[in-house]
Amino acid sequence: MVEACFNHTKKLLNGTEERQNRDLQVRNVSWEICIEMDEVFLNQIKKLSNGIQKQQNKDMQMRKSTLEQCTKMVEVYLNQVKKLSDGIKSQQNREIQMHN
Repeated sequence: MVEACFNHTKKLLNGTEERQNRDLQVRNVSWEICIEMDEVFLNQIKKLSNGIQKQQNKDMQMRKSTLEQCTKMVEVYLNQVKKLSDGIKSQQNREIQMHN
């Protein structure tokens, strides 16, 4: 009787161990799926980040180009104003000399 009870307990324990092993396998599979999904998500984020950086670089290049064009236009304008100012001074000097 004791031996039958022992065998029955042993079978129950084996069944419990098998159940625990199956549960662990299911958890491992679930864990692996989560890790794979996480890797896919991280790769997508990296791609988006790279795309954003490229777009920001393009935007910065456009801004830099626009700033350079504006700077050149200001330089041209300042040179013209300087020439006009020099011309006005020369004319004023001639007029002063004529009055003297």
